[in-house]
Amino acid sequence: MISLLIVVIALGIILEIISLRRDPEKVEFDYAISERVTEPGAAFNIQAAITNKSRVPISYLAIKEILPFMAKLPDGMSYQEKKDGYHTENVCRLKGRQRKRLIMETSIEKRGVHTFKGNSIEFGDFLGFREFTMHVMNHQEIVVYPGRVDNPDLTEALASFHGDIAAKRFLIRDPILSAGCREYTGREPMKDIHWLQSARRAELIVREYEYNRQLSVSVILGVEDGGGHTDDGWLDDCCAIARTVCENLLEKGVPVNFFTNAILRRISKKQIWKCEVSAGYTGELLEGLGRISTFTGTSLDRLLEFAHRENDSDAAFIIILPAANKSGDGIADRIRRATGREVLLLQGVGS
Repeated sequence: MISLLIVVIALGIILEIISLRRDPEKVEFDYAISERVTEPGAAFNIQAAITNKSRVPISYLAIKEILPFMAKLPDGMSYQEKKDGYHTENVCRLKGRQRKRLIMETSIEKRGVHTFKGNSIEFGDFLGFREFTMHVMNHQEIVVYPGRVDNPDLTEALASFHGDIAAKRFLIRDPILSAGCREYTGREPMKDIHWLQSARRAELIVREYEYNRQLSVSVILGVEDGGGHTDDGWLDDCCAIARTVCENLLEKGVPVNFFTNAILRRISKKQIWKCEVSAGYTGELLEGLGRISTFTGTSLDRLLEFAHRENDSDAAFIIILPAANKSGDGIADRIRRATGREVLLLQGVGS
C-alpha cells in the first residue's frame, strides 16, 4: 500500500514538473463568429476552439471573453459587467492532443457594429497550484442591419410619392419609339392618330408609344454631428426609414442612389458615401446603414449639392433628416425650386 502511494506521489510530481514546463505555444485558441452581418434579433453563434497539442493533459483551462453590452446572454450564464462589455469565463479540461469547441448562441437587436473579443486563456499546472495566462485579443465584429419601419404615415407618403413619379414617367414618352398601333377609343389626342393606317383599315388607328424613360430616386440621409441628441437612437430611426424607403422603391422597380454625409464605422472615411442600389443587390446598402455613425464627413449643404450633381436628369429626391433638424422644410423647398423635381421630406417618421 505504501509502495503504491509512493508511486502515485512520484507520478504526480513528475506530471507537475512537466506541466510547469508546458510550452504556451502548444495551446492554440481560435475565435470566430458564424455571421459577418445579420438582421436585428437574428440568432448567430460565437465559436471558440481550444487545442492542446501536447501529450500532457490540462486539468484546468479557462477561456475568457468580452461580449458587447447589446448581446443577449444565455440564461444562467455568469458574467462581470465592466466598462468595455460583459466579461465571461468558460472553464473546461483538455486531454492530451484534444481539441474542444465551445459554441454559444446569441443575438443583438440594436443596429450598429458590435465587437466580440476572445480576450485570454488561463491554464493551470497539474496539481492546480499555479495559473498561466496567455493573452489572445482576437477581435471579431458583426454588423447588425437597421430594422424596417411599419408606420402607416410612411407607407402613405411613399405610395403618394411613387404615384407622382410614375405619373411623370408616363407623361414623358419618346416619339421615335413606337410600340405599335391599336384602335382609337375616343380618349386619345388627335396627334396620336396614325392617318396612313387609318386610311388602310377604314377606321381610326392610334399609335402606341414606348415609354422608355426610367426615372430613378436619390435617397439622401443627412446627419449632423450628434443630431441634437445625447444618444444615437435618432440615427437608428433614420437608418430604419432609409432601409424601408429603398426596399419599397426597389420592389416597385425604381432604381435608387443612396447618399449620406455620415462616416461609416471602420470601413470608410469618405466625406460622402454613395451607394447605387438595384433589386437583388442590397447587401452593400444594408451593411452601410448598419455602419453609419453620428460623425459626419461634410456639411448637409455640401451633401445636397453633391447629390444634385451626381443625379441623372430625371431623378426625384427623398430627403431623410433627424427630427431635431428644424430646417427640413426649407431644405426640401430649396431642392424643389433648384431642380424642378419631386421632393419628399421624411423627418421623424417612425420615431
